[in-house]
Amino acid sequence: MMSSFDALNEAISNMQRKPELLQEFMKFSGKIFQFSTKEGESFFLSIRSDGTPALEKGSHQSPSATITASDDVLSDIITGRADAVRSFMLGKVKVSGDLISVQGLVNLLKKLR
Repeated sequence: MMSSFDALNEAISNMQRKPELLQEFMKFSGKIFQFSTKEGESFFLSIRSDGTPALEKGSHQSPSATITASDDVLSDIITGRADAVRSFMLGKVKVSGDLISVQGLVNLLKKLR
């Protein structure tokens, strides 16, 4: 199974086939989404001012939102094998910070599949 970092990296690379989604990423310009896995791996997605997403390993000092879950759950959400809202309601995912932006990001990831 693919790690959540690799799954997100693959989803972002799909944007090359769907350049119209760059416009949608622009809505999140300046946002930083921190992902923390229960296994200890952390990475973050930052959206540059031109809408280009950048994925990096490690922790950001001041993320807009932090998403915490097991690596498997994050990977399943990113790839569409699990529903993000249902996973959140079941307590499999914790979100702190800008919940509205996280919801928007989830919807955008669906379009990248």
